[in-house]
Amino acid sequence: MDDADEANRNRDGMPVPWDEVRRDYEAGHLTCNGIAQTYRLRRSQLEGHARKNKWGRPGSQVLDRHILIQKLMALLERQMDLMEEGMNNNKTVDGKALSDLVRDLDKMIVIEKAEAQRSGHDDETGEMRDLQRKIEQRINAITKQRR
Repeated sequence: MDDADEANRNRDGMPVPWDEVRRDYEAGHLTCNGIAQTYRLRRSQLEGHARKNKWGRPGSQVLDRHILIQKLMALLERQMDLMEEGMNNNKTVDGKALSDLVRDLDKMIVIEKAEAQRSGHDDETGEMRDLQRKIEQRINAITKQRR
């Protein structure tokens, strides 16, 4: 039995009725543990299948990376404003928060690029490159003012 076949069988070796599982999962009347127990699945098997097929649960929000990146950009802009204000007032400024935000944004961009390449929508990465350039220009402008 190969991995794909095993993923479609429950603990008893019987085929999993994924349509029924999905109905129960998306209805939200049972916990994930309850669904796994009812259909004799491993919890990881249920969660993996739900994630792979983008099933939703009531009350859960599917996080859109574009929204997350935009929020991260807003935080980055705010942090740069605070840094710039502190530098203009001759205060000591800690750049760790800014550094962390840039690192997180870079990770999100890498993920977005990989996703775009996988889906064949490589044009979306142009938006990410524009975001990177915008951040670099802003950081360069701030650091040049302090020299």
